[in-house]
Amino acid sequence: MLTYDLEARGKLSKYEYLYKCIKEDILQGHIRAGARLPSKRTLAKHLGISTATVENTYSQLLLEGYVTSIKRSGFYVTSLDIHKKSSDLKEIKNLEEEFEYSFFSDLRSNRIRRANFPFATWASLMRNTISFHNEALLKTVPYNGIYELREALSIYLRESKGMKVEPYQIYVGSGTEYLYSRLIQLFGTDNKWAIENIGNQKIANIYDMYNARWSFVDTDDKGPLVSSLIKENSNIVHISPANNFPLGNVMQVKRRQEFLMWAADAPDRFILEDDYDSEFHYKGVPFSPLFAMDTAQKVIYMNTFSKTLIPSLRISYMVLPPALVERYQKKLSFYSGTVSSMEQYTLATFIKEGYFERHINRMRNYFRSIRSELMNALEHSPLMEISTIIEPSSGTHFLLKLDTDKSDEELTKSIRNKNIEVAALSEYLLTRSNDTHTLVINYCGIHKERIEETVKRLTEAILL
Repeated sequence: MLTYDLEARGKLSKYEYLYKCIKEDILQGHIRAGARLPSKRTLAKHLGISTATVENTYSQLLLEGYVTSIKRSGFYVTSLDIHKKSSDLKEIKNLEEEFEYSFFSDLRSNRIRRANFPFATWASLMRNTISFHNEALLKTVPYNGIYELREALSIYLRESKGMKVEPYQIYVGSGTEYLYSRLIQLFGTDNKWAIENIGNQKIANIYDMYNARWSFVDTDDKGPLVSSLIKENSNIVHISPANNFPLGNVMQVKRRQEFLMWAADAPDRFILEDDYDSEFHYKGVPFSPLFAMDTAQKVIYMNTFSKTLIPSLRISYMVLPPALVERYQKKLSFYSGTVSSMEQYTLATFIKEGYFERHINRMRNYFRSIRSELMNALEHSPLMEISTIIEPSSGTHFLLKLDTDKSDEELTKSIRNKNIEVAALSEYLLTRSNDTHTLVINYCGIHKERIEETVKRLTEAILL
């Protein structure tokens, strides 16, 4: 409980003094970000003052942005970006404890920082879920996810991505790996799958686990090539048109049309569209997904909340074209849902009440700011004498091309010796392992106050 000696307020009114005390505790970190303040009536009784005094105090804190108000829940402390010029070891320790690892900076991971997740809002919505859906929480989760979440997603996809989707087409699962496995079971192993020859090895591992036949798709500077699909005689392909990680290429209209025409030319051809990271787009107007352009019902859309919210939620979803819905229903509806209804109901409300859209906008602005500061620090460092920044249109990373004789392994080892984690582009090349002399700089988890020191350490590791 917050306790202050109101007799020490001097000439200040009780409201002014209480406001000053709470504000100072927030600034000093004694009241943590996300903490719920006592109710107005409880605090008034505890301090022996009127409820109106506490109400005026909270209103002023709300006005100045120190707290936020959540309907039927109360007042929560806002996450403030406060930097103290101090060598306080406790503060440094708290920064390190945000992740499981102890690197000074992690330029490899795609995990967001703890301070960027709206814990107070999420906690409030979870409490509401328990209150309003207590009976539903006791029931078995449907194989395709609860209707409320699928309905919220259908509205979101229509309004934000131009996709005409009905709730019955949406399937919720605990991670994209789970959804990939279901699709392999849906289509069977008689098909020939294909993946891009640069990116994440995980998809290939999943295909191997199910003894599915697969091959790589060759790419050029505009993305994967349809001619490679035809050459390999593949009929189901996994592509990421919105963000060809780690190159960051956005597939242009002509290439998109080529893929759609290829899929429409044969009844057994389908496209798995991975729309991961598409919410973070910085140049021009983002393209509509392939799904929105598809008239032949040959595109399966996939996305996840692991980047836009947090990976530990394990909530992903896919959208099937109507032609595949009945097939999935007959073959795979015996499975139970794999995401708890508690989290599904909470996420549904988070989307429907506009929290998700506002969160995405905040994160987009935050990432843009971090991206700009990091690039600016690099551009003003000695490192730029041998470097070129390759800036993708989307995602939360960029490439740093180096003019050096050091191998990729030597580069990353030298950088890790400076307590910085980073990956070379060659680590994502699945069909060749030549040195690329290019670093993939993922900035979503970097501390803003550590950017200058991070660039300094990178420079020392690479140039010395």
